[in-house]
Amino acid sequence: MPTAAPEYPLVNPIKATKSIVFSYSSSIELSSLFEYFRLMCNDAIRIAVETKPKNRFELIGAAYARLKQYGLHTHYILSACEVAYSACKKENWKRAPYVKRPFIKLDNQSYRLSHLLLRIPVTSRIFIFLTLQGSRYHLSYIDDPNFKRGSVTITPEKVAIAFSKEDRQFVPNGFLGIDVNERNVTASATDGWTRKFDELGEIVEIKERYREINASISRSTRGDRRVTKELLIKYGKREKRRTDSRLHKITSELANHARKYRLGIKLEKLTGIRKLYKRGNGQSPCFRGRMNSWVFGEAQRQIEYKSKWDGVPLWYVDPRGTSSYCLCGSRVVPLADRKLYCPKCDITWDRDDLASKNVMACAVPQERPSKGSDEGERGDDVSNPLSRWREGGHGCQQQPARPQNHIIYA
Repeated sequence: MPTAAPEYPLVNPIKATKSIVFSYSSSIELSSLFEYFRLMCNDAIRIAVETKPKNRFELIGAAYARLKQYGLHTHYILSACEVAYSACKKENWKRAPYVKRPFIKLDNQSYRLSHLLLRIPVTSRIFIFLTLQGSRYHLSYIDDPNFKRGSVTITPEKVAIAFSKEDRQFVPNGFLGIDVNERNVTASATDGWTRKFDELGEIVEIKERYREINASISRSTRGDRRVTKELLIKYGKREKRRTDSRLHKITSELANHARKYRLGIKLEKLTGIRKLYKRGNGQSPCFRGRMNSWVFGEAQRQIEYKSKWDGVPLWYVDPRGTSSYCLCGSRVVPLADRKLYCPKCDITWDRDDLASKNVMACAVPQERPSKGSDEGERGDDVSNPLSRWREGGHGCQQQPARPQNHIIYA
């Protein structure tokens, strides 16, 4: 077991944000407020589609008079325009966005939170009070003066409050390479620590089971759309809870290990995965459904925000070639049961272990991410230069990558 690394000077001040979710009991007053805010968002979207503002401030100026007629507090107008502008920023949408689900979003200047009592405005000097249900975990964020409160989002069941803090990232003593596969997450560190999380296989089985449940519900209740919708929502929430609990366990352990031993995290920049499994690609619906439910994006998102909250530096690297080359630089031969053989070293590798070690050993994070990556055939492109992956003796790239907004470089 590796020993804890000594303290290192902290660098790169950053702002980390985390959303804390509370339960509460909804009231009748909120029902009408949900509907009014939904209508305001849709009116703002229609105005945004017509005027095409350059920023949300132009949208506020164009929609202010129309939204003021609802008679709500001014902060609802600002929030509705912010939601509408964010919804219309996406390019090449086939039809205009439309808000269906009831919710309320307010900035940090419009609400007050006193312990577990939340006060939100309706109109001038008229408020609604919500009693939140929280544990010690929730109170640790509310009562800590070092955390700044951000926007609040209210749904009929939950209240999500954003908390932020300013922290500094440490100088890493080593690196932790993480390879996210369909059925496992494999991590390798420069200090020799290696771990394979097979809980992703349980997530695949859970999603397969609920696909069968949803298909059975659709067949048996096709005559009543209302019952079909209620059952699909019920089992969809149950599926999400079961998958999220397993995913949070994996990502928390990885982020905690990186923070404890002062390791920088390296992840693969997986892009273009969904395009590989579109309808019309000649693949079976079962296979496309399985691959499109792969949770690689959610796993990387959780690792990213948890590492950022703990001050752990993180990079994204090009995924091409991670499963095709040995650490010595020679191309490996695929065997059965996800095994790889290196003729030069006479070593048999586990495919996932080798990929995580190659990600860990990436000399310099890449400036441009890969345009596409297939889990089954990743790294088969022999044109990928070896200098992107191995350090020493292989002409590794010397120019550092250009920092991106969401990537922190130590």
